[in-house]
Amino acid sequence: MKDTGKLKEAINSRLLEGGRIGITTHIEPDGDGFCAALGLQALFRAKGIASEIIIDDTDLGRFSFLMADAHLVKYTSGMVYDLLLVLDCNSYSRVGEREELLRQAKQVIVIDHHVPENGLIEADYSHVDIDSVSAGAILFRMYKGDLAELPEDTRIHICNCFYTTILNDTNNFTNANTNAETFLLASELTSMGVDAHDLHRTYFLNHSPYEMRYVGETLAGIRLYHSDRILIMHSTLEMQQRNMIKPDSIMSVTRWIQGVKGVDVIAYLREDAEGSFKLSLRSPVLDVNRIAVAYGGGGHKKASGANLKGDLAKLEKELLATLEEALGQYDSAR
Repeated sequence: MKDTGKLKEAINSRLLEGGRIGITTHIEPDGDGFCAALGLQALFRAKGIASEIIIDDTDLGRFSFLMADAHLVKYTSGMVYDLLLVLDCNSYSRVGEREELLRQAKQVIVIDHHVPENGLIEADYSHVDIDSVSAGAILFRMYKGDLAELPEDTRIHICNCFYTTILNDTNNFTNANTNAETFLLASELTSMGVDAHDLHRTYFLNHSPYEMRYVGETLAGIRLYHSDRILIMHSTLEMQQRNMIKPDSIMSVTRWIQGVKGVDVIAYLREDAEGSFKLSLRSPVLDVNRIAVAYGGGGHKKASGANLKGDLAKLEKELLATLEEALGQYDSAR
């Protein structure tokens, strides 16, 4: 783990300069980037420092249990911040239209744990720790001394935010990034007041019947290729509309099938707009980050993603060829 001392100094020295402070994360914010932002903003607020979390037009309802006092602003062109903190992201390709926001900010600090991707953000200070389980875990390690001095309610709320980042990025402690350090962090957070059972229930199990039907319909369309080693599935706009959900309001369907017996790589294409798809890749054997980066995305070795445009059948055909080639290279190297 990288030392967070210099990162804390970099943030504190810039906070002393005052001015407008912004916090943001990648497009389609998840339980790491967004919850880390909520925790950091709450910590700043406890210290008397005002900040804004900059978001897109995204449904954030599944995080409502942590958002009671959050100050969110929707991104518009022309916004300028004296200090902008970018969490859980190190590439311009993952911030969408907010690239202008980053380029206009007077000072930028990046805090991330992903493998550096193409189009790296030009930051005044960058802390990228690929050994950290989540961006929120980096913030917790850096500020746990400060948290111990806060009033109980404030401390527990912030720790809930940081614990959720770990829940998200380990898929409830089942992903390969779950190790002794991960459990140590979880232990420290629970000792500060986190109710692990309640957070798991609220974050992972609080699904509507319509969400479960959407998941079920997606899983029912599973197709297997390459001697059943490649699993591909997709969901459509029609499925979303019929089940009255927004895709960014629920977790990726891939979490329901990770670890399926005999499957070496999972690809999920979620249609978000006509001809526009979010690709999620999961694999216990392939470096899917390399594949995602080739599509302009990124993430982790075993879990990554990208945004694609085009005809679904053609995209799936090209993707299948790419995955088959990657598996062939993997087999040859064994």
